[in-house]
Amino acid sequence: SLLIICQIFYTHSFFINFCVRKVISKTHLLQNICKSLSTSTISQRLSTSAIQLANNINKYNKMVIQHNVKGYEEFTKLVEELETNAEGQPIHVLFSGGKDENGQSWCPYCVKAEPVVHDALAKASEKSHFIHVDVGERAYWKDLNCPFRKDPNTHLIFLPTLLRWKSPQRLDGERVSNKDLVEMIFEDED
Repeated sequence: SLLIICQIFYTHSFFINFCVRKVISKTHLLQNICKSLSTSTISQRLSTSAIQLANNINKYNKMVIQHNVKGYEEFTKLVEELETNAEGQPIHVLFSGGKDENGQSWCPYCVKAEPVVHDALAKASEKSHFIHVDVGERAYWKDLNCPFRKDPNTHLIFLPTLLRWKSPQRLDGERVSNKDLVEMIFEDED
């Protein structure tokens, strides 16, 4: 059956390569198969493009671990878990306004900043964590007693806010749309 899988990879390598780039989260099975193939004699039969596929899968495995949460409770629960289990890896957090049924945020600065932040994730260290936090509806955010505003660890004033958790590194408002500043947040070590 391993030989059949190799033949499928060989025949459809261009299609698979395209799919892997589009659906990164579905590559764990392919990654395990490619790892086992690379150590066997069958791997010699793979075309160059199939080997490139294995390299692409390994490259994607080294990417930032992304999390999406809604609301204060989900955020604090995830952060507590990551502080315990992240093995010292950096945790970056983007706080942005909630989205409507069309996926559009009520916060215009957030709409502008999100693509900049997601493009800059490539600058983050391997296995670091990125949390995208939906703070909720505009009325909830505007309430001065909003827990995101009151929490001493977040102490949010503006949206969007991008920060490195437990660090002074922080951008907010329009500055989160500045590609160079955002990349510095992801690149800089404490």
